[in-house]
Amino acid sequence: MTCFVTVGTTLFEDLINKVLSEDSLENLKKIGIKKILLQIGKGNFEKEVVDRVFKGVAENEGSASLDGLEIEFYRFKPSISDDMADAFIVIGHAGAGTCLEVLALHLPFITVTNDKLMDNHQAELAMQLSDEGYLLQCTPSTLSETILKEELFSLRQFEAPSKKFVAEHIKQMVGIKSEGS
Repeated sequence: MTCFVTVGTTLFEDLINKVLSEDSLENLKKIGIKKILLQIGKGNFEKEVVDRVFKGVAENEGSASLDGLEIEFYRFKPSISDDMADAFIVIGHAGAGTCLEVLALHLPFITVTNDKLMDNHQAELAMQLSDEGYLLQCTPSTLSETILKEELFSLRQFEAPSKKFVAEHIKQMVGIKSEGS
């Protein structure tokens, strides 16, 4: 069972380093995770993580084995859709595209918001989706505890609106009257 972690195109080193903290790794193992696949974007690992997990070698992609967990990482791929679809759970930043893609897959999802950012629109989206029961939202400092929350495996299933509904909504917003109105 795989935990896929994504930071998108952002720099979110706190997330990637916290996922690889001893507490988070132990809690991931407690829920049955055997492999962690990280998409780290522009970020870098803390020296302690490189020394403990990757034995001093962590550049653009790599793998390691630590306490019964297989750990792999890469920076970017043209598409991470397959990595998401193959995962048991997803941990990631709260970008709108990432949220919609994971929610459409009906996977357990933890969004980690960057509490160091000002004017953080991702936090607003994550909090709203969390309040509605679609995902769990946390910050890097609370990630390890969030992994063990029972609600992670009983989240609401997200149903995307129909294309017709979206088209009608856009028409209304721009002032186009629908036929028959």
